[in-house]
Amino acid sequence: MDRTTKTLIHYEWKSFIRNRFQLLMLAAAFAFGIYAIYYGQSEINMQRQTIEAVTALEKKEFFEYKTSFQEELSTLEAEQTHDIASRPAYAWFRHGYHAILPPHDYASLAIGQRDLFRYYYRLTGMSLHYQLFENELANPVNLMTGNFDLSFILIYLFPLLIIAFCYSLFSAERENGTLALLQIQSVTIRKIILVRLAFYFTVVTGLALLISSIGLLTSGNPLAEQNRLPAVAWITGVLAYCIFWFALMFLIVSFRKNSSFNAIVAAGCWLVFLIVVPALLNVLVTTKFPLSSTTLAGLMRRTSLENENDEEEAREVIMEFLEHKPKLAGSDSLLNNDLLSKAYAAFTSLKDLNSKEEVDSYTAQVIRRNEWSSRFYWLSPAVNMQNLHAQMVKTDLRTFLRFHEALANFHGDITDFYFSRLFWNKPILREDYSHLPVFEMPEAQDRWGAIWTAIGKIMLMAVFVYLTGYIKMK
Repeated sequence: MDRTTKTLIHYEWKSFIRNRFQLLMLAAAFAFGIYAIYYGQSEINMQRQTIEAVTALEKKEFFEYKTSFQEELSTLEAEQTHDIASRPAYAWFRHGYHAILPPHDYASLAIGQRDLFRYYYRLTGMSLHYQLFENELANPVNLMTGNFDLSFILIYLFPLLIIAFCYSLFSAERENGTLALLQIQSVTIRKIILVRLAFYFTVVTGLALLISSIGLLTSGNPLAEQNRLPAVAWITGVLAYCIFWFALMFLIVSFRKNSSFNAIVAAGCWLVFLIVVPALLNVLVTTKFPLSSTTLAGLMRRTSLENENDEEEAREVIMEFLEHKPKLAGSDSLLNNDLLSKAYAAFTSLKDLNSKEEVDSYTAQVIRRNEWSSRFYWLSPAVNMQNLHAQMVKTDLRTFLRFHEALANFHGDITDFYFSRLFWNKPILREDYSHLPVFEMPEAQDRWGAIWTAIGKIMLMAVFVYLTGYIKMK
């Protein structure tokens, strides 16, 4: 570093620490960041407590079922528990399994879709679609406004901080009458602006990295295998995002206009990238791919056999169901036992089969909307960064779509386990409880390739904007 650069940094530091308003803005940004970390962790901790509670309920339920095989059935309650534990006619709709999407350690930094979609379901052998689309009560205002997490602070507030520090780097010298003195120096105006820009880049980006490091360290162990890549990607993304906004401010300053012009243009860019582009994409995707959940309303209503006392109707329903289940072929000779239970089991399964095409069409439409809008994320680094944060910590829409796909597979395992015993008139034995269905959430294979590519796009945009400003400011 040459003497001139050191001198510029020295006097910029003196000017910076004497400006109480700038120091106040940094302190406010730090306070907002710490609160965002606390808020995000509070939300995710509440979800973890809920998960622990429902998991404990499930363990208690199945523990009682297992112990009922060893206890003496001296009371009516004990007999009922044993019947539910051993008789498939009761067990298929009474045994509940919790399929859970646990939060990533860093989910508190970017809550994403975890406040919008359910992260756990209690599944039985009854209709899958009824159980999936039975929504919990939620405050629609809270869902609309979103969450005050660290991702929000970095994406929405830090660009405003960068604008406030950098919009007058050149114009203030001219307006204060010191530009003429700078122009007679041996160092160029462009170098002066770049040194000052680098100084504020160090200050603001350093603050962003400090807050991010606090969030990463307090939310989980960055050295843990599942956290290593997300932590590196988060820090890299924050750097790329800050570089873009500083490059954009350099481009605006390179036009050598007055402070008002710079502030208005910079604020306009902020509005375009963070408000206009997301709103426009939302309108376009809604128009191009209209989506209505009213078609699924019928799946959330309980339905039953038209006439429960008509054995002929029950047999017809069962026979129709067996046509779709080759593994149960031949069990129609055993219909005299638990006819009504078998009829209800067949009825709920047929209901899912009949509505599968409709549900698949709705899901495919959601996927098309997401894929189409993702093609235009490059228009706004803010939208791109927000989606990246959600992907890093597994709170994005694609993760929940995979979760729903895994739920369908898990429900199939549940029905296979109970229906194979129900239709073949086999009791559930105590040793069968060692082979109960287990939910598994598959990992996305191409997640990190897409994340690094998106970060690279932000860096390329930053380089292009910077070079344009560098050439402009001769």
